Amino acid sequence: MAVTPDEDEVSLALLLLQQYPVSFEQEEEEEEESVSEDELEVKISNQTYANKGKKRKVAEVDNSKETLLRMINWEANRPKNPPRRIFVRDPDAMGACSELMWKQLTGSDVKENQCRLHGQTVSVYGPKGEIHEMVFKMWKKDTPVLMSVGWKNFVKKYKLEKHVDFLTIWMFRHKETRKICFAIDSTRFPVKGMLSPKILNAAFRNP
Repeated sequence: MAVTPDEDEVSLALLLLQQYPVSFEQEEEEEEESVSEDELEVKISNQTYANKGKKRKVAEVDNSKETLLRMINWEANRPKNPPRRIFVRDPDAMGACSELMWKQLTGSDVKENQCRLHGQTVSVYGPKGEIHEMVFKMWKKDTPVLMSVGWKNFVKKYKLEKHVDFLTIWMFRHKETRKICFAIDSTRFPVKGMLSPKILNAAFRNP
């Protein structure tokens, strides 16, 4: 029998989600090495450069003016509450809700073999009203994660891709069942990599 979180647990989860963006299927095998902001402006996808006789892969980064303007406009016009179409199959679901959060999908978010099965089962309401069962847990102390086969099915259902797909996420308690749930909407932009630090800082109040 599933254990329903009490009010204190939900309050703590909402607080954590407002402080830390939601992640999906954290990748363990590879981590891209960080580079300076100046380096990010000039490096191109899949290029390498020498570092004390060694070469390393540089992250794909978009620092274009066009992307900056798109992100500023998106941030200014995103709805504070989930669109009604998300709840077409369960119109009275949403109770107390967190502030909206956003997430640009990375390679590990859409990777097929990242699937773990520990944590709290939650219902996730998708952009077209479908309800998906996923696993919610805290990863590495301060990173909320949605995971399991449910997330993989979500990626396939909405044909989500790294970098170009941006998710808006709300966490709430279901009015009737009192269980933790999520609402997720998706927006696609023609970006060419992860957003640069300059765009993040200029376009978003809380990047």
